[in-house]
Amino acid sequence: MSRSVVSTIGVDVAPFHSELLAMIDAEDFTGVKRKVFTDLAKQGVVPSDEFLDEGVLALKQYYVVALLDPTNRHAVSDVIDPFWHAHILHTKPYIDFCDRVFGQYIQHEPLDHSDAAMLRRVSILYSYTAGIYQRMFSYVNPEFYPLAVPDARLMCTHTEVWRPDIRDQAIFPRDEELAKV
Repeated sequence: MSRSVVSTIGVDVAPFHSELLAMIDAEDFTGVKRKVFTDLAKQGVVPSDEFLDEGVLALKQYYVVALLDPTNRHAVSDVIDPFWHAHILHTKPYIDFCDRVFGQYIQHEPLDHSDAAMLRRVSILYSYTAGIYQRMFSYVNPEFYPLAVPDARLMCTHTEVWRPDIRDQAIFPRDEELAKV
């Protein structure tokens, strides 16, 4: 059974966040696990239940990063990316989840590895996000969110969260240098 994402948060959060964090924890990721399992099995890899649980936890942590650091953009690791894709493919539940938690659809913005400027931006965003993971969580599985990855393993980013009450409750300030990236 997957651990609670709330149990991994190592920073103080405002009471405002408690309900939203509970929604992230309560989301049913059964279909996500099934899709990731099927996709990996087609590649000849049979993932363990532990791997699938850790992947869902890492995805939940990615959503927590977007919630608690909403004024900055973030990049997802290549190991979490298939879990996010699987969640997005469950279109109606994903849209409902985004609306309930963020008040908007969280866009997936894929990386074009042939675009050198975009690759540089996503590399900077990934480094920033890896640092936020280390500051925000008492537990981070390095298999799912390593501190550094080579450019070939960079994947994608998400859009900023624009819901005013979430932005007003950000626990990390907007990084103006990062915003220029």
